[in-house]
Amino acid sequence: MSGQWLAQEVSDTAVHAVPLDDVIVHDFSEACPCGPRSRVIPREGRPDGWVYTHHSLDGRELNEPDYRPEGEP
Repeated sequence: MSGQWLAQEVSDTAVHAVPLDDVIVHDFSEACPCGPRSRVIPREGRPDGWVYTHHSLDGRELNEPDYRPEGEP
């Protein structure tokens, strides 16, 4: 497990941060099976931006501060 991440700009308002060397191939969308968390980035004079943080599914997610298994609030 590398612990490295890739930040990919997918539009003018969205960046996806995905873990490298994971057991799944991450989809750069909100529908990715890892259940990415999103947060808004206010930008003055421009549309708000969004950062989507994807979770690894190889065990590293257990140490990610915002990871919640499916079904937990």
